[in-house]
Amino acid sequence: MKKTLTVLLVLALAVVTFAAPQLIYEANFNKTDGKNVDWVPVNGDWDIDGEYMVQYDLNDGNTNIWQELAQYGDGLFIYEYKITYDVAGGQWAPAAGLHFMASDGDAPQRGNSYLVFQDLNEMQLYRCEGGGIVAVKRTGMDPAIEGQTNVIRVEFETITGRIAVFLNDRLVIEWFDDYPILDGDFISLRTNQTAVRYDYVKVWYQKM
Repeated sequence: MKKTLTVLLVLALAVVTFAAPQLIYEANFNKTDGKNVDWVPVNGDWDIDGEYMVQYDLNDGNTNIWQELAQYGDGLFIYEYKITYDVAGGQWAPAAGLHFMASDGDAPQRGNSYLVFQDLNEMQLYRCEGGGIVAVKRTGMDPAIEGQTNVIRVEFETITGRIAVFLNDRLVIEWFDDYPILDGDFISLRTNQTAVRYDYVKVWYQKM
């Protein structure tokens, strides 16, 4: 009996371990980063200061720095970043976010992509396609605040099209895309007239 319980326990742990999301990308912007952490600046004034990815430009309304990252497969992708809004330089500032499932790192809207973005007024989710950008969900609350640090997590299920956005572990957006973007080659950081610090960016994947 004891042997049977032990076997069942081992099998259960194996299933849980197999089912858990796997970390596929991690950037801490310090000496712990691997060779796969290779951000390419396009617009703005970006720098890694040894602890953060920093963007200093207070004038550019669409700064861009991208990281190549294959995002393929039927499953759950989780994107998480920690950000501090240091200085607001424009009417919508502080404002910053992350493009994911992006097909073109250099394009203004990152080709086909999704964008989670927080500005002076609210948290927002955008869908980008064919050079355009459309706000698919806005909260009407949860503004970015100068001097504040937030952890933002996005869960995207490619099979169902469900996108959930969490602000400091609180669900603030849930939206279903009837025609979800099924793959991407880049993630990209974006700010609007705001000096910011990204403490880390992490991505997990779980096959469904």
